[in-house]
Amino acid sequence: MLVLGVLSGVALLYVPALERWGRRWLVALCLVYVALAVPAVAAWLENGTRPPYRPIAAPGEAPGITAIVVLGNGIVSYAYEGLAVESLTRRTAYNAMEGARLYRLLRPRLVVASGGQADPSVLRRSEAEALRDVLIGLGVPREVIAVESRSWNTATQAEQVAPLVRGHARFALVTSPIHMGRAIALFEAEGLHPVAAPSQIQYGPRNQPALMRYVPSASALRASELSMYELFGMAYAQSRGWLDAARDTPQ
Repeated sequence: MLVLGVLSGVALLYVPALERWGRRWLVALCLVYVALAVPAVAAWLENGTRPPYRPIAAPGEAPGITAIVVLGNGIVSYAYEGLAVESLTRRTAYNAMEGARLYRLLRPRLVVASGGQADPSVLRRSEAEALRDVLIGLGVPREVIAVESRSWNTATQAEQVAPLVRGHARFALVTSPIHMGRAIALFEAEGLHPVAAPSQIQYGPRNQPALMRYVPSASALRASELSMYELFGMAYAQSRGWLDAARDTPQ
């Protein structure tokens, strides 16, 4: 969006009758991106994408939960000369840590690792397989982990996970706080009853001084980007009917 915005403004500068509007457009674009990089604005956007979900701190806060579903939010791959190293993205890593923490806290019968192979030409395995390996390394027994590796977006994650948790009246759904609102809505559209269990990822330092909330930062810009992605994602899901009960299979 930034590149397209800059190119549009530069193109206007080369049209004499629109040169003034080109300058105005570029100034406005700069101001918008500076605003999105302000932590206070990023926090406002994030609050607009979700209710105030809180992590599950004690078993009494999650009665009846017998399963945990951990959503993948991406993996990265580095390849050279037939060799490859794959690792979780920051968001998926925090999801894995929260899933492992909840397993120790709740001792459920099932942990589902969910996420497909977004780009087979680059990735050797699915997000779910990479997530499973990290969960095992964090102390979750292999025998309780089920792998859902056929999905390619949040809507299909809900669809593919549904048969795995049909026998569980309530389950904890683990994903990033910004992503949680859309994930909960899509899982509920499948007739499921997820309990929000947001990861504890933070964009920017904890206990930030009040003044620093108004100083632009790269981490705040990233948080704003993710919030806007979720807003567009929710609108797209509504337009496709994916949030309707008993919806058809997403295409």
